[in-house]
Amino acid sequence: MEKEFGLNIIVREEDEDGKKIFIVNNEELGIADFGDTLDEAIENFRKSMQLYLEAYPEKRMLLIKKEKPLFVSRIFI
Repeated sequence: MEKEFGLNIIVREEDEDGKKIFIVNNEELGIADFGDTLDEAIENFRKSMQLYLEAYPEKRMLLIKKEKPLFVSRIFI
């Protein structure tokens, strides 16, 4: 059984030709995907991440080693 791992994602909402979409991005590996809803975007991202890790299994170790979550916030100046 493969070890489960967590990874940090950044989610942002954008307007694409007058339509709202959600983009999910992982900065460590440079993987991103999108969807019309947040749930769809996350599901698409999971599929993309699985395909990426199947193609590059050595990258999995980069994710397993990181145990502490990244704190991401936004400030306004």
